[in-house]
Amino acid sequence: MDASKRIEDLLFIASKLADLLEEENAALQNNRFDVVQKLLESKTALSRAYEIRVFGMKNEEDRSLYDDDDLIAIEQLRSVGNRVAELIVENERMLRIGLEVSRRFMECVADSVKQVKPGTGAYTSNGIIGATGSASKQQAPSLALDEVL
Repeated sequence: MDASKRIEDLLFIASKLADLLEEENAALQNNRFDVVQKLLESKTALSRAYEIRVFGMKNEEDRSLYDDDDLIAIEQLRSVGNRVAELIVENERMLRIGLEVSRRFMECVADSVKQVKPGTGAYTSNGIIGATGSASKQQAPSLALDEVL
C-alpha cells in the first residue's frame, strides 16, 4: 500500500474514532448505557484498525515516500490524533466514574440488605417488636433492582 493511501485510511479511521468517542462520551454524560453498549463493537474495531495503521506508519523508516500533499495530510492526522487522545482520556475518566458509582451503589444496597430486620414492626406475643429469632431466620428480605441502573 502506498504512503498516500495509508495516510488517507488512517485519517478516515481516526476521524470516525473521534466521532464515535464524542458520541460515547455524550452517552456516558447522560447515563445512556444502552448507547454505550451499542457503540462498543464499533469502538473496538476502529481502535484496532487505528492501532495497526499507526504502528505500521511508525515502523516505516523511509520518509522520502511522502510528498508535499502527504505532509499536509500528516499534519491533519496529527490534529485528529490529538483530538482522539483527548477524547480517550475523557472517555476513560467517565468510565471510571461510572464503575465507581456502580460499585458504591451496590455496596450501599448490600449494606442495607444486611441491616434490614425482617418483620412487621408489631409487638409479638412476648412484647418484643419485630419477628422472633426463629421467624427472622426464615424470612429473608426481598430486593428489586430497576434495570435502568
